Amino acid sequence: MGVREPVAMEIPAEEGAAARVPPRIRRRLLEGRASGGGGPASAEEIEAKLKEADHRRQQFRDWLSCKARKKPRSPSWSSQEEDYGQRLEARLQAAEQKRLSLLAKAQNRLAKLDELRQAAKNDVEMRFEKEKEELETRVESRVRQAEENRMRLLHADMQKRAALKERTERSLVQKATSESKYTERVRSAILAKRAAAEKKRLALLEAERRKARARLMHIQQAAMTVSSQREADRIKLKEHLDSKLQRAKRKRAEYLKQRGSPCSSAHADYIKHADFLSRKLARCWRSFVKSRKTTLALAQAYDALGINEKSVKSMPFEELAMLMGSPTALEATKALLDRFERRLTLCQSASSSSAENIDHLLKRLATPKRKAPPSRDGRTRVAAKRPARTSETSRLSRYSLRVVLCAYMILAHPSAVLSGDGEQEKLLMESAANFVREFELLVKTILEGPGRASRQPSLDAAESSSCQKSYDVASQSKFKTQLVNFDKAWCTYLYGFVVWKVKDARSLEGDLVRAACKLELSMMQTCKLAADGQSHNLTHDMKAIQKQVSDDQKLLREKVQHLSGDAGIERMDSALSDARSKFFEAKENGSPLAAPVANMLKDQGLLCDPCLELLEHQAAHHQ
Repeated sequence: MGVREPVAMEIPAEEGAAARVPPRIRRRLLEGRASGGGGPASAEEIEAKLKEADHRRQQFRDWLSCKARKKPRSPSWSSQEEDYGQRLEARLQAAEQKRLSLLAKAQNRLAKLDELRQAAKNDVEMRFEKEKEELETRVESRVRQAEENRMRLLHADMQKRAALKERTERSLVQKATSESKYTERVRSAILAKRAAAEKKRLALLEAERRKARARLMHIQQAAMTVSSQREADRIKLKEHLDSKLQRAKRKRAEYLKQRGSPCSSAHADYIKHADFLSRKLARCWRSFVKSRKTTLALAQAYDALGINEKSVKSMPFEELAMLMGSPTALEATKALLDRFERRLTLCQSASSSSAENIDHLLKRLATPKRKAPPSRDGRTRVAAKRPARTSETSRLSRYSLRVVLCAYMILAHPSAVLSGDGEQEKLLMESAANFVREFELLVKTILEGPGRASRQPSLDAAESSSCQKSYDVASQSKFKTQLVNFDKAWCTYLYGFVVWKVKDARSLEGDLVRAACKLELSMMQTCKLAADGQSHNLTHDMKAIQKQVSDDQKLLREKVQHLSGDAGIERMDSALSDARSKFFEAKENGSPLAAPVANMLKDQGLLCDPCLELLEHQAAHHQ
């Protein structure tokens, strides 16, 4: 490894040597000036930079001294090292002198800068004090001028107010004077007019008084004349009545002489019996009014329900159903319909005519009687002995409450009640509307009957009695006519309703029988029954299926019996037996087992009914 040769750096001590500053130092100086902002540096910054430069110089000097330390080398190098050391010492001294000179220059420059800064500061303070004094002087002068202006304005304003007040007082005085003069003139004119009016009023009163006195004298004379004439007529009438009374007394005495004494026992018994009958009749009428009420009271109770053509059309279906299902509505409507039926019977018996027989329609509407369920021990229950019903109690009501209320439901909500919109449904809607119209007209006729008519108090007793009798006869005739029209509309509506109801019941019965046949066929196909109806290899599931089908058919049988009675049960049994026979025939022939159930029902006559055709013909005749 070779030995490095020492390197010596010469730093000239002259001032002109600054042009030969190394590039690195020159670059650092330029960077320092650029970072300093180009302005004069402060004393603290210069001191810090000098200290940092002194520190670097000391480090460099130590490094050089360490490097220039004598080492054990060959004698040939000793002379060269001494020369180098001397030159290095000389250069270090020159650098130290240059540093001291630079430091002195920097201190001088800093001292000059401090003097300049202090002088500028003193100059600025003096200028600030001078401007402050000038500004205070100017502000004080402006304040004094503003105060003087304010005082002048206040004085001018006070003068204006005084002048305005003086003018106002003068105008008020003038106005008060003119108003007082005008008031005096008006008061004098009013007094003059009042005096003239008073004179005129007194003159008119005097004239009216004279006219009234003359009219009163004339009326008194007329009244005296009329009273004298009436007195004469009364005396004449009294004499005439006295003469008639005397003649009647004489005739009565002669008649009693011929018939015997009026105090006989037969005559007294006759009078007592007549009195007893009159009291009994009054008591019966009061009891009837209290217990069963009159037709007018029943009509008023029904009218209070608010069930009419206008109101039901605006009600929702649920609200209308709740209103018609309330006990109050049912009782009031039932009582009114029963009264109409009795009144119709009385009218027909009085006129020796009979109403149309609709018992066959009412029987169609009646619910079939259900058979009593068997008791637990397998025997049917023994009905308790009851007294036989009379024909009056077992007779069906002519006007069915349910059908009458259903007319309002059809009229208000036809889409919710009727299942279709065919010709029969349209006829039913028309007949229901006509029936409701006639029913409400009949109720209105009752409410506006003879008991509601106004009477003229100016008529005498004879004229009032004759007018009342004629009005009662006319009202009774109108009620009878309206009752007959109501019954005709009811019969027409009932025919259409029964036809629609029977068709609906037939359709529902057909659906129930189809369901029973389908259950039977499915059970037979699943359990693989033989022709005798027995199967020897039944599993637990098959037995459960048979039991479930039997229970379902029992429920369907009860519904069919409720709809159509025993005839419906017979049709259902016939359809089931037909389905079984066709199932076994198809099984023997090997044909498909899915036979149409509708054909079975049609063969059994469920879809055609001669009675239904007759009802349709009668309904069309009524329409």
